[in-house]
Amino acid sequence: MSSEDGETKRDRVRRLLIGPLQAAGFRFKKGTDAAKAKAELDRIADALAYMSDADLETMAELMLTKGEGAQRCFWPAFATFAFWADHVNPRPLEEHPRLLSWFRSRAGERALQNGALVAEYVYWKQHKAPPVKPQAIRLVEDKAREYNGKAELIRDRQRRNFQIPPEDLDWLSRFDRAAERLSRIVAEGIEDREGEQAA
Repeated sequence: MSSEDGETKRDRVRRLLIGPLQAAGFRFKKGTDAAKAKAELDRIADALAYMSDADLETMAELMLTKGEGAQRCFWPAFATFAFWADHVNPRPLEEHPRLLSWFRSRAGERALQNGALVAEYVYWKQHKAPPVKPQAIRLVEDKAREYNGKAELIRDRQRRNFQIPPEDLDWLSRFDRAAERLSRIVAEGIEDREGEQAA
């Protein structure tokens, strides 16, 4: 996709992240195939296209210290970029096809019914995989009870006009936003399944 001025998402990442790192001296090892080098930089640009301009500028500063080789001037591996990008600004839920597929499936519907949507999402973010083993399921169930209890406690204090610490209000806002986004995704999956049955 391109912006109105003709700059593609890939171009934007090249301008704000890859270009500055190249200007600072990042290069591939001698003998690296030019097509392979371009493909690796394109892969990085495509993976980080979700980030804002400010995020990409932060990444450019951060990655300056992550160069490889004795002189620290060789391009870091794709995995290094992905790791640090996740710390600067985790990839939005909508950018994870496997995660989306999980929450659109009956597993997402079960999580909604059990009040565990946010807890499962947090598990996904931490482990990059769904909670399928018994230990993981128990961990999610415990977290769901903890999150739901905390949310209810804060809401109860709001109803009774108690003074609530700003960090608790911020937590509740993030919890509610995540729950709302996940509920929409689950609803899309339910609609898709109902549509398939009706067809």
